[in-house]
Amino acid sequence: MKTGRFIYNLNYPIYEKESCEIEVRSLFKFDLKEKVFFESRKVHPSISPFLKSRLEIIHKASTFLELTELTTKNKIAASDFMVKYMELGIDDPHFKKRRAYCKAIGLVIGGLACYTSPKIIFGITFYKGNWYFGKLTERSLYWKKHNKKPNSYSSSIGLSTAKVLINIAGNGDTSKRLIDPCCGVGTVLLEGVWAGYDIIGCEINSKTAENARKNLRHFNYEAKVITGDIQDIDESFDAAIVDLPYGNFSLKNDENQLKIIRNAIRISKKIVLASSEDIRAELVQENLKIIDHCKIGKNKNGDFLRYIWVCEVG
Repeated sequence: MKTGRFIYNLNYPIYEKESCEIEVRSLFKFDLKEKVFFESRKVHPSISPFLKSRLEIIHKASTFLELTELTTKNKIAASDFMVKYMELGIDDPHFKKRRAYCKAIGLVIGGLACYTSPKIIFGITFYKGNWYFGKLTERSLYWKKHNKKPNSYSSSIGLSTAKVLINIAGNGDTSKRLIDPCCGVGTVLLEGVWAGYDIIGCEINSKTAENARKNLRHFNYEAKVITGDIQDIDESFDAAIVDLPYGNFSLKNDENQLKIIRNAIRISKKIVLASSEDIRAELVQENLKIIDHCKIGKNKNGDFLRYIWVCEVG
């Protein structure tokens, strides 16, 4: 019987620790303590830059023999299957013998195994004194191809940050409508479409807007990109993602940035902001409720330090 629970495992560089933590809070609603965790919510690992894999638990046992017996007793069967060991990235006394364990479980599963293009992957792993068996879902790294989009700017946010912003904005609920009102060449749009969201972009510079469309077409993605000013948008959205430009400026003295934020407030229920400086006081002054925030670096040296602000409107 399925337990209705999942094991997830994470991997992140230390300079993206805060980024991973805020993403986990947004997707799973708890504070991250370890890189391995159990959750009832089903999230595909591919939407995150940090989730490696997910095991949908079918059996839990204190010994490997008991795990094998449970699999046999419940007549687990599938055609074109593979068994893989879920590596959790922690000390595991059984990891060196993982192939033997996978073979042993594979022999008691009904049906034919397939090692080239399996239709289903079963997983086994050992964690804190217990064995687990279930359906394994591993992340796809196809999204990294977005780095090779035909049009890019050196000041664009990184793909990992773009994916995190999408997950913070949508909380993993793809029924939500998102907007990037200053979309640039579409870095955030690419990750929003990849994750399955209804997302649109707006860009005041016509050439940049067309470059965003070219980037989307390059990957055969569909997302509307409006050439125009955010103040002309009259639709409503569940969340807006606003990446303010790099460089030093003060929101108090930058009317263009304030106009963007005030219009984002007008058209959305929630705003996720990326800024190059601490703008907490200015956001509060705009009557935004800051519900979460973090600081991240673009690389291991901490270059292009960014503040991420998650705000509720009203």
